[in-house]
Order: sequence, then C-alpha cells, then structure tokens
Amino acid sequence: MDFLNKVGESLTSFGNGMSARTKNIMDQSNLNSQLRQHENTLKGLYETIGRQYYAEKQGKGEGEYAEIFEQVAGVEALTDELRKKIEIAKSMVPCPKCGGLTESTSRFCKNCGNPMQPSGNTDAPSADDTATQSNSGDTQS
Repeated sequence: MDFLNKVGESLTSFGNGMSARTKNIMDQSNLNSQLRQHENTLKGLYETIGRQYYAEKQGKGEGEYAEIFEQVAGVEALTDELRKKIEIAKSMVPCPKCGGLTESTSRFCKNCGNPMQPSGNTDAPSADDTATQSNSGDTQS
C-alpha cells in the first residue's frame, strides 16, 4: 500500500507542477499580448506626432530632420507616380486579335491596328444592335 501511496503522491505532484507551468505559460502569453497592444499604440502615437510635425513644417525640415524630410518627399513622389501608373493600367484592355494592351477608349489597337470592341454602353448602336432592331421591327406589326 505504501508503494501505491507514493505513486499517487508522485502523480499528484507531477500534475500540480504541470498545472503551475501551464498557468505560467498562459500568464506570459497574456502579458506578451498586452505588451504588443501597448507597443502598437505607441507606434500609432509616434506616427501621429510625425505626421503632424511634418504637416506643420510643410515638408521643410531643418537640421537633423532635413534628410528625413527629403526622403519623405522622394517616397511621396514615387508613390504618386505608381498611383498614376496603376490608373493607366486599369484603363487598358487587351486587343481581341493580338492581346496587346490598348487604352479602353481607343477605337483601334495601337499594336496591330485591329478595331477594338466597344466596352460598356455606348450611345451609338453597334451593327448587331441595328440588325436586331430591324428584325424585331419586321416581326411586330
């Protein structure tokens, strides 16, 4: 019986130790989560301070800020250029014949000269629309 009691005590002790370690890990995880939240809050506040300072100085940094302000201006110019390129790319459509990209408002492909199909609704009816209208007019009397 003494042996079984010792085994039981050992198992209880092991279980209590595991429980304590699990609680400790959970506490650490919770604290790490709180720490990340506060660090993110600080990051946002620092960003707000920087944006407000940059706006107040109207992009004209002095002293140690001059180089950073120049970098900001350079990156802003690059992002503006990329936005323009994206807008141009959005307005491009593939040619049904050669697959080359042409502006959606073009009547002919800039690569092969093939007539482009009109996209969306247009004011002028297409040849298919005209044929459909004349056929439907014949059947209705």
